[in-house]
Amino acid sequence: MMFRILSLALISGLFFLFPLHAEMTQKPGMAKLCVSCHQSDSNMMRGFLENIALKSKTLQMDLMGHKEVVKFNDHTELKNLNSFKEIRSYKGKGFRIHYVEKQGEKHAVLITRFDILRTIKPEDKLDHQAFKNYRQQAGVVVYDTRAPVKYQEAHIPGVKMLPAPAFDKFAKNLPEDKMTPVVFYCVGGCLSPTATMRARGLGYKNVKIYTGGFPEWTQKEFSVTTPVWLKKAVSGDIPHVLVDLRPKAEMEQGFILGAVSIPFAELASRKAEFPKQKNAPIVFYGPDREKAARLAVSWGFKAVRIFPQTFDQWQTAKNPVGRGVNSNHISYVPKPKPGTVSKTDFEAIIAGKNPSALILDVRNPDEVSEGRFAMSRNIPVAELIHRVKEIPQDRELVLHCKSGVRAEMAHNLLKDAGIKSRFLNQTIKFKKDGSYKIL
Repeated sequence: MMFRILSLALISGLFFLFPLHAEMTQKPGMAKLCVSCHQSDSNMMRGFLENIALKSKTLQMDLMGHKEVVKFNDHTELKNLNSFKEIRSYKGKGFRIHYVEKQGEKHAVLITRFDILRTIKPEDKLDHQAFKNYRQQAGVVVYDTRAPVKYQEAHIPGVKMLPAPAFDKFAKNLPEDKMTPVVFYCVGGCLSPTATMRARGLGYKNVKIYTGGFPEWTQKEFSVTTPVWLKKAVSGDIPHVLVDLRPKAEMEQGFILGAVSIPFAELASRKAEFPKQKNAPIVFYGPDREKAARLAVSWGFKAVRIFPQTFDQWQTAKNPVGRGVNSNHISYVPKPKPGTVSKTDFEAIIAGKNPSALILDVRNPDEVSEGRFAMSRNIPVAELIHRVKEIPQDRELVLHCKSGVRAEMAHNLLKDAGIKSRFLNQTIKFKKDGSYKIL
């Protein structure tokens, strides 16, 4: 039986799922990025691991359009993994899950971490430093195999776009000389190995992979953004920090809308003004932008980008600009996850200022015994679908757990069941005396 299940695996790696109830509209079981390379199958999903909750033995998959929650147990088989605890190390990576449906829940039979990189020879894999050294050689061409929207948001400086799911369409961008050194990267998953095999199939002889990919790069280096992404960001759709490094007098003649004036000479002294969130997108334009970006990376920021165009180029393209004296103050407010409740609103409910709201604690009973909100009701996420009848339909439902992980899973389970809710995406620390702290 195990052999038959494993024979379905091939060398793929991104996964399927279906709705919570048979009468509901069937949702696609495969992330969009997987469709071009893999075929769907019943009782199997391909997608990206978003979270895992070991206490409730549940995990959440992102299928790039909707979320799916899957339960596992001690009998669930693992492939390319040593333990359930190890799964935490692969958030955002591709997984395939074979499952069975029981009473409206999905139970994992086999969880496979996609590991197509094992098919690549060690000498064709580059770590971060080897990649930096290798690309300095004459003639090396580097390609970003992620989706175009990701390339437009940010990419490694000097690289070209060749999205693996549309390889045939973009293959014309490969070098004519098939002996040219080529490097592919993605997010450390299946896209760059897939592109590598496709390129070799076309006759390219010198192909390597930067294995850490873009996530590793941004931990240590700055990236480059594009006018497409920046235009969307300055329209107000994406929280970010845009820094104009030009002299103030020059900036007053015109600036990219939303930019903050910080001439490079002042940058180091204004470190404290930058966001506390190290994943905040920080974009620099103007003179010394690369020096500024390296400094921000040294401060620990993980989404540092430069905008390679000048202000004149931006303006000539009729993009949004401002005139006169602009803001001299950095303001960054992260965009909340869909379905979340703010800390302020949550604490107002705790204080009894919203009597129509019901706080649902989805932690396990042993955790609840350590401390809880007096007005809350406890239904562990692992039991939620079997106890939906206990949830009042005439009350606003607000979910919480310890860190927000299980609360989000519960939110998505209820959403599939047609029940509206919001969840607190923050950490709560309880004491037995009833006191608490929301971090």
